[in-house]
Amino acid sequence: MVFTTSNVFLQVLVEAGITHAFVNLGSDHPALLEAFAQRKQDGLKGLEIVTCPNEMVALSCAQGYAQATGKPAAVIVHVDCGTQALAGAVHNVSTCRTPVFIYAGASPFTQDNELAGSRNEFIHYLQNAVDQPQILRQYMRHTAEIRTGKNVQQVVLRALQYAKSEPQGPVYCWAMREITEEHLDPQGVPDVRVNEVWSEIEKSPLNKKTVETIATALATAKKPLIVTSYVGRNPGAVTQLIKLVETLAIPVFSSCPSYVNIAFDHISHSGVSFGQNNPLVEEADVILILDSDVPWVPMHTHPSKSAKIYHIDCDPLKERMAFHAFPSLIRAKADAELALEQMNDFLASTTSLVTPSIISSRLASLKSQKQSLESALNKLEQVPADNILTAPYIVAALRKASPSKTTILNEAISNYPHVWNHTIPSGPGKLFTSGASSLGWALGAAIGVSLAGKVDKEQERDLLAVVVGDGSFVFGVPSASYWIARRYETPFLTIVLNNGGWKSPKLSLLGVHPNGLASKTSAQDLNVSFGPDAPDYGGIAAAAGGAWAKKVLKVDELDGALKEAIRVVREEKRCALLDCWLERF
Repeated sequence: MVFTTSNVFLQVLVEAGITHAFVNLGSDHPALLEAFAQRKQDGLKGLEIVTCPNEMVALSCAQGYAQATGKPAAVIVHVDCGTQALAGAVHNVSTCRTPVFIYAGASPFTQDNELAGSRNEFIHYLQNAVDQPQILRQYMRHTAEIRTGKNVQQVVLRALQYAKSEPQGPVYCWAMREITEEHLDPQGVPDVRVNEVWSEIEKSPLNKKTVETIATALATAKKPLIVTSYVGRNPGAVTQLIKLVETLAIPVFSSCPSYVNIAFDHISHSGVSFGQNNPLVEEADVILILDSDVPWVPMHTHPSKSAKIYHIDCDPLKERMAFHAFPSLIRAKADAELALEQMNDFLASTTSLVTPSIISSRLASLKSQKQSLESALNKLEQVPADNILTAPYIVAALRKASPSKTTILNEAISNYPHVWNHTIPSGPGKLFTSGASSLGWALGAAIGVSLAGKVDKEQERDLLAVVVGDGSFVFGVPSASYWIARRYETPFLTIVLNNGGWKSPKLSLLGVHPNGLASKTSAQDLNVSFGPDAPDYGGIAAAAGGAWAKKVLKVDELDGALKEAIRVVREEKRCALLDCWLERF
């Protein structure tokens, strides 16, 4: 038996708690393939290898897994080419602050058989990049080269410390082929106390003065408001948020959300926006920005100059953004759950701050706002008179037809708000988005979320549904995604909101040149249309992964198609796709 760096590498991943590796293998991985075979022969378990025919899909799978579990998965790719093929998913995991361990081999550095793994193929010259990690270094929390098997454990564990410390995110390790083939003595592998001394950085609370200042401001304000985007990534923080807003009767607004931050049927839930004008922000006299990248868009929403604004975030300076400027009297880098718990404890010990008459007035305002919001949304769900499908109607039908333990992955882009509003998610884990802007996340992420349910029974779902635009669907590399879903038994329902192309570029155009020449130009002439002959999305899913598929053109076809699609996913355990045609733009 040959025992190499690669054997130790895989074992330390397992010992560090990595359960899944999403892989796309190549000429830099002979030692890794040997190690896979050796682990299987020796009966070693704990690491499920998921073959992914596309690297971006692999990383999207890992993102979905981490979003569902809060724990990192591994992604293994091939030299500089596979690193580049991770594509926009690199942006997604970085921007969404998702912990992922990425590993790539690198071209051999010897050519005359001086060492095991020396160059023996022509591609080893072509793939010998000058600075391979530079391809994605600006998106990584940490990059590291594995230079010997003798300390591979420490290199991997240090990378995982970065991935799991706030602000969380992806890390990248790489090794040249000779290093992966380095022969080691199994008895000489040091005990590095994997689960004892390699913890991530402890999460930070607020200092006492900040707790008192923000809690007092929220308690005594006339119109307080909490704006958040991703506090829901930690269910414990949502519990503390609900306690706070129920004590003080404060509205919670989800701006550009990536997680469910508060149940949408909760009285304090006050709406969703993706950059549109927000009157609640403009009317508020105290605003707490809590874990949010874009609490509002300054061109469209203008807080009062007299408003007291505070910002608590795991990443308040937005370290990966070249420019970010929102006003804040106090800007605190702290864990949302700890910070909210501190404020709840302070309010419980300072009951004089909570005036019953003020709380009663706020509660009445919340009820009025909630009634108005629900009334407006209910109108959008009414049966369209012209029999043409609308996004609100489709999503409402999906909500009504779905079992209670349903999770939805939303990559509907121009229809983002409709999916949030008409799903009415009831708590954390019920709806996710990529938390970023590179399209193609949802199909792979669905596989990762599904796999999460196989390792954690609390993550099991009766139905997993993906709602995407037709443009997002194409970006998701469906030929790879549906193959993986069938191969690893991770069935999901896909709803394609098919408006005939990429509507978002047209909307961006109208936002800048509302009366310009292009505003009167057809989507076809603007080169954002998939017409006149649209792809057969159902046919693609069927060919790649045996999916059941149906094209839905009219309102009266939807309910029956939904019922059958859900049955296929739940009973036949295979993917289903509904190609739902919206009005063309």
